[in-house]
Amino acid sequence: MDLIEKTENLKRHPWELSRSQKIIDLLKNNDKNFLYADIGSGDKFFTSKLFSITECDVVAIDDKYKNTKSEENRIICLNDISFLENQSVDCVILMDVLEHIQNEHDFLKKVVKKLKPTGKVIITVPAMQFLFSSHDVFLKHYRRYSRNQLLNLLTHNGLIIEKNFYFYSQLFLFRCISIFIEKFFLRNNEKKKLGIGSWSYSEHSFITRFIVLILNIDFEVNKLLSKMHIYLPGLSLLAICRVGQRNV
Repeated sequence: MDLIEKTENLKRHPWELSRSQKIIDLLKNNDKNFLYADIGSGDKFFTSKLFSITECDVVAIDDKYKNTKSEENRIICLNDISFLENQSVDCVILMDVLEHIQNEHDFLKKVVKKLKPTGKVIITVPAMQFLFSSHDVFLKHYRRYSRNQLLNLLTHNGLIIEKNFYFYSQLFLFRCISIFIEKFFLRNNEKKKLGIGSWSYSEHSFITRFIVLILNIDFEVNKLLSKMHIYLPGLSLLAICRVGQRNV
């Protein structure tokens, strides 16, 4: 059974829905002929949304795909970034991917090689290492990122930062509370239950739509504040970059 078929009835968390909407908003002014590569694409929930902003086929890359290369509904599926041609992609999307990569520097070097000379990368990662918890361990995260840590990583790999800010400050407060509860009140076998988990409501329910609205407002406020060099702490961190000097 295809990965999409397995997850088509999955109730998406408002965090995932909001993140997808706001990333599409950030990309919608790009050229309609951009070729996008969504790395860590999973069930292609976000990948399929890219057709609203491009007339090209879209590349989905995930090591969980069984076949080296396949194609379905204009989505080119690869199970390794090495099968993508160098300097072939206009924009690479890494949504909560880097924290799963043990050697992030080597991985980013591979990513940059796949970008055209005018190529862009859009990245989201979980923020604040002091929030690292059993939930991160459960999700197989190696780390969480501060703003300076992410900026240094990206610039070291030849990328120029265009936008960068934390987002979901309200979820940040919730996570701080959950970490406190985990540290002082929970037994080890209870800890993995904390954090962002399964969601009981449909994408179209009032509760889901209301929370997505609140998270979208949070995202826009943080984006606006970043233009004034004000960076509120948030649960997640975003960076939009373009290719600069390529490292050999």
